[in-house]
Amino acid sequence: MQVVEKLRRIAPYAIIVLVSGYLYHRALGFDFERVPERIGPDAWPRIILTLLIAICGYQVLRLAVRRTTSEVEGVLQSLEEVADPSLLEPPQAHPGRALLGIALTFGYLLVFEVVGFFIATFVYLVALMYVGGYRRPLWALTISLAASLSFVFIFMKIVYVSLPLGRGPFLAVSVGVMKLLGIH
Repeated sequence: MQVVEKLRRIAPYAIIVLVSGYLYHRALGFDFERVPERIGPDAWPRIILTLLIAICGYQVLRLAVRRTTSEVEGVLQSLEEVADPSLLEPPQAHPGRALLGIALTFGYLLVFEVVGFFIATFVYLVALMYVGGYRRPLWALTISLAASLSFVFIFMKIVYVSLPLGRGPFLAVSVGVMKLLGIH
């Protein structure tokens, strides 16, 4: 019975590995005109499929060597006995914060074209962290700056997505960021 249960849990992941392997093989045969120093349209499907195979393959191995449920239940019960009861309480809900987060997202989308992707994303992330209750301003600014720069680099340099640069003085900031990141 335990072997059948293990196989039942492993089967979906094994199927995903097999289907992903087949799709990866098909992606190797994409016919397109190569452009020097640029990745082709075959790269992203292969990258995603490789990650999917790795994650599901790991899950297959993990489930194959995992102990049975009855052994784990005894460990879980002993952990519950020593755990702090306050950790088991559900977190407090903040519907006002959620609505503010939604409003910020709509605001982000409205100013996106005018101020450009970089500035809009930076301000949005700082504001979202503050609304979410994060109260370390230096870290919020640092994280938002790093994330915004990373997004610009990934989307414009690696994925080749054209992002809004903004207008007027915002355009100058966006162009400066692109030069800093080596995006031409």
